[in-house]
Amino acid sequence: MSLYPIFSIITVFLALAFVLLHLVAALSAILNGKKSLGTGFIIAGAIVSILALLLVMISRTLTIYIWIFGNSMICFGAVMNGKNNKKFNKSHHLIRFVIDMLITILLYVSLYLR
Repeated sequence: MSLYPIFSIITVFLALAFVLLHLVAALSAILNGKKSLGTGFIIAGAIVSILALLLVMISRTLTIYIWIFGNSMICFGAVMNGKNNKKFNKSHHLIRFVIDMLITILLYVSLYLR
């Protein structure tokens, strides 16, 4: 039995959880009245990243590029929110970036193992 399907499912689940957590956090901020450009970037990036995860079965190359673009928007929006709210915590954003990179590498490996 190959471990590839299990690895792929876990990777897509982690990627989807990462994106949905950011989407829920951004929507929660908007509902609390904290509208900003950074929150808009997070929402747009989350939608683009979900689109990338939906394209996993169609195209490998397109999926990874759209995923990187969407997550770059999420990270950029988070940094913008931190700067605008004067609560910029460098280590928090660094950890977010490292988790994003790990999920991206896992997604890349799972796409190109087939």
